[in-house]
Amino acid sequence: MNVARETPGGAAGTGPAAGGAPATDGVVNPYPGLAAFRPDGHRFFFGRERETERVLERLTASRLVSIVGRSGTGKSSLVAAGVVARLAERPGGLAYLPCEPQSSPFRQLAELLLRSGPVAARVALRAALLENERSVASEEHLAQAITVALRQIPQPALLLLDQFEELFICTPPATARGFRALLDPLLAIDTLHIVLTLRSEFTARLLEWLGEDLLRASLLVLGPITSEAALRAIITGPAAALGVPVQPELLAALLPAAIAARGALPLISLTLERLYEQRHPEQGLTLEAYQRIGGLASAIESVAADIERLIEEDGELDAACPRLFAELATVIDQLPTRRIFDVAALRGDPPLARLVDLLRRQGFLVDGDDRHIELAHETLLSHWPRLRQWCARHRDSLALRRQVKQAAREWRRLAEQSDREPVAGGYLEGSAGRWRWEQQRPALLALHELAHHPLPPAGGDFGDAGIAAWHGLAAGMEKYVHSFLCPEPLALLDELAVDGTAHERREEIGLRLNQMGDPRRGVGLAADGLPDITWVDIAAGEVEIEGLGQHRFAVERLRVARYPVTWQQYGAFVTAVDGYRDRRWWRRLVQRKQPGEARWAGNNYPAINVCWADAIAFCRWLSARWCLGGTQVVRLPTDWEWQWIAQGGASQRRYPWGDDWQSARANSHESGIGRTIAVGMYPLGAAAGGVEDLAGNVWEWCLNEYDVPGNTRVGGDRPRALRGGSWLDFPGDLRCGRREAFPPDERDGDIGFRVVLAQPFEPA
Repeated sequence: MNVARETPGGAAGTGPAAGGAPATDGVVNPYPGLAAFRPDGHRFFFGRERETERVLERLTASRLVSIVGRSGTGKSSLVAAGVVARLAERPGGLAYLPCEPQSSPFRQLAELLLRSGPVAARVALRAALLENERSVASEEHLAQAITVALRQIPQPALLLLDQFEELFICTPPATARGFRALLDPLLAIDTLHIVLTLRSEFTARLLEWLGEDLLRASLLVLGPITSEAALRAIITGPAAALGVPVQPELLAALLPAAIAARGALPLISLTLERLYEQRHPEQGLTLEAYQRIGGLASAIESVAADIERLIEEDGELDAACPRLFAELATVIDQLPTRRIFDVAALRGDPPLARLVDLLRRQGFLVDGDDRHIELAHETLLSHWPRLRQWCARHRDSLALRRQVKQAAREWRRLAEQSDREPVAGGYLEGSAGRWRWEQQRPALLALHELAHHPLPPAGGDFGDAGIAAWHGLAAGMEKYVHSFLCPEPLALLDELAVDGTAHERREEIGLRLNQMGDPRRGVGLAADGLPDITWVDIAAGEVEIEGLGQHRFAVERLRVARYPVTWQQYGAFVTAVDGYRDRRWWRRLVQRKQPGEARWAGNNYPAINVCWADAIAFCRWLSARWCLGGTQVVRLPTDWEWQWIAQGGASQRRYPWGDDWQSARANSHESGIGRTIAVGMYPLGAAAGGVEDLAGNVWEWCLNEYDVPGNTRVGGDRPRALRGGSWLDFPGDLRCGRREAFPPDERDGDIGFRVVLAQPFEPA
């Protein structure tokens, strides 16, 4: 038989998938187990003679045959060991080109032709593949190179597009449409026949893809084997070809079970493979062996039990199982489905490589080609308990991963297309079609779950699990998926890191972060529902306050909040049962019946309409909730502490960022916004150490009196000091040394507060 097909090296050609591979004692096992028959196993292929003739008759009349049937009906085996073997006997032989189109069908077909196609076409194929690596938009050139290569094959050829449902599962819609356009020139090649095999539940998608006329002309439905004569041939024929008998008692027990299983060929073949391995030297395949392995229904569980014993004895293999399953399985329409795994990943993971070798030896894995492996049959997804349970547990994450890959490929295609041709409404921006954080976050968590690695600690600036997952996954992501899932919050915050970002855009970013649930640390609440404060350490020093002559104030070491207190943080105090309305926090303070008006009250916006007494009560409440006291409490900063922090300590800067006014670095009157915006929208305006919003947005209460700075005692109605300037003010009011006074019991729409963690100034 002259079948032009490259045989993959290594274990691929030595396992049960070869369809007539050596058994454990060196004798050929004529039953392929869960794997499909290959052309070299044609002498053991029985029971499908009539179906083989049907396909051959259809190929005589048409260049395309679409074989549609349920999983387990033997579609792939019918083509490889039945149709191909018959065609190869004809004059001139046959070039057999098996391909499974998946995420990149053009590339997969081109790579197949590089291995097995005409030598003269390889230069053009390599060039087209190289171009495709740089741009998916080059698929047209790949299609042309594929067509030329297939025309140059000097003998009749059969192109098998096996498991064609993968085109609808894994391939971006635009690529699938492009692959349909390739079909027409291929069908015009006189010496080429094309056979598709497809699971029957995808028939409607094939109809949409092919068109009604072509599907009607090519459709061949392959039903389950229920004929007793055909099943008898399947059971006895392969063994008889090697002179091995099948015990009549076994046949009497196995035939009814096979008929009841409605031709579940993988189960039948796996059972027969095990029976052949345990054959009696004289009696051959016996009823006793059949009963020992638990019958037809227990065939997979029986083989799996052997695998499970080995896995349970080796902790590394046990840990490798979830990693391998994540590569071998996906979910479509709530149904687990096979997925191809690139063996390159085995090089850096020895336990995973050992697990793959074990499953190959047992027939659970087969080599699709010299680069990929896959489950031998989808039956394993429902009949191998360990795999079935894992798929059920991770069903949602598997489905979401598939959606991510499809959406990312489509986004990449649109982004590349936008660079060269207009679309409705103008040219697409590079971000068009990219998911927003509300979609990215669950996708990243799903991908991390499937990676089966511990979630890394969130970065210093973030407490969000989705961003932690991103940092754990980013290095191993495919480039286009990496770009597609780059977290929206990180991209938005990157925009803030340049002075050229307009004030209006900064306001938009703050609103968007608030909408998605701002993931930054220091702006919201911790897991316990209390304010999440990000602290910055401040060294000790000495500072001179403006307008008080040469009087200098000593600053002890302390910690200061990176941002002013936000509405969400202040709201935790207002709504807590033991919060705003609890009299404990108002000792020597005036407590109003209601808190101040929640104006511009985004969660990540600074709390305003907070009087000095409100801020003191908040600090007392938080200190108590954190069980602080003695040498360290939460409190307002003093006038001199605030200035020392803002001016960068001994640097004595005029503004937190330096000596020159920079209008792009603060929300002041010059910004034109006319209200507060989210905290942290001006990172370039931060003081040394990263303390933000010390200039503009809101004035901040200080602990001490304005006129007598040394007086930090609680009580009285003398004005307290304010610092920092606000959205209402001009540059002079945003200087580090600028002081302002305000009555302690009054509220205003441009006054908020910030807290420090330091020694107390009031008695406990």
